[in-house]
Amino acid sequence: MTQAIKAVIFDMGGVFINTFDHSARQIMAQRYGISIEELERIVFHNPLSIDAEKGLFSKEKLLEMMAQQVGIPVEEATAFYEEFFSNDEEDAELVAFVRTLKPHYKLGLLSNAFPGTREWMQERHTFLDLFEVSFFSAEVGMRKPEEGFYRLILDALQVEPEETLFVDDFSQNIAGAQELGMQTIWYTDREKAIPLLKELLPVSG
Repeated sequence: MTQAIKAVIFDMGGVFINTFDHSARQIMAQRYGISIEELERIVFHNPLSIDAEKGLFSKEKLLEMMAQQVGIPVEEATAFYEEFFSNDEEDAELVAFVRTLKPHYKLGLLSNAFPGTREWMQERHTFLDLFEVSFFSAEVGMRKPEEGFYRLILDALQVEPEETLFVDDFSQNIAGAQELGMQTIWYTDREKAIPLLKELLPVSG
């Protein structure tokens, strides 16, 4: 029998924050003479980006690396970064729904993220106040799907894996949570996720 859920741990990017409009990145890719896929690989999916998510070097070093790979002067790196993320949007409907869970469940945020992400989010959004605890990988030197990163937030929330629902948009992160015994929702879009959340997380009574 599935154990009653006491806590819900959410990913951030691809869940609460999404890039619904890719026009800015399309313009950037055309400007630099590369595909949008290559542009996103430079930012998200190269070994140095993963090292940055582990907090192995600063945001300044990360920006320098991106500038070098794109082929622009280092002085333009901050503007590049801000333009790349300029169309990221908070999913207001999901935020509103998760706020209804707050009186009934412990809520946590577990994000693979670059140095400085917490400050970036606090300047632009307000949803971090939903969570009792929030961990960004660069701040603690671990990233999903490392077991220690999951255990860090489980300990902070004072719950067992079996008492926890984990929501993430990457299958490998879901698999890591399942290996520990967490219940999971593989997040693909809000329309599918919210009905599943409502089914698993009753708030009456």
